[in-house]
Amino acid sequence: MKRAGERKLVTVMGIWQIIDGLLTIIYYGFYQHGIFNGGAGAGGIDKTFTLICSFGTLLLGLGIINLVIAKNYIKDNQVMKKMGGWFIAEGILSYFVMDIPSLVLAMATAVLMLAKNKSIRLSYQQS
Repeated sequence: MKRAGERKLVTVMGIWQIIDGLLTIIYYGFYQHGIFNGGAGAGGIDKTFTLICSFGTLLLGLGIINLVIAKNYIKDNQVMKKMGGWFIAEGILSYFVMDIPSLVLAMATAVLMLAKNKSIRLSYQQS
């Protein structure tokens, strides 16, 4: 059974998370704190800047991990035992940080992957 749908969803989710992470770091981190226009000096970087940039880096990391998963680990005709759980966990994390596009993509991928796991498992038992 082909897993092209899952690969596409995970790729789109990875690209979205990279874009979202860059927007978070550049806009909310640098621009809002006035670093680009000289508003904050060396002492002007505070804890919220560090938190925002850490969150943006987390999003960048998740996006890169999802792109690697889509490219290297989602294989056709194989039961993916832990990948469904990974996407459910990522969807729950996206829910708590209110990243709705990632939430929808992660949950859709998890449901699709778990359903195809069941189908592949049943086809192996019948043959």
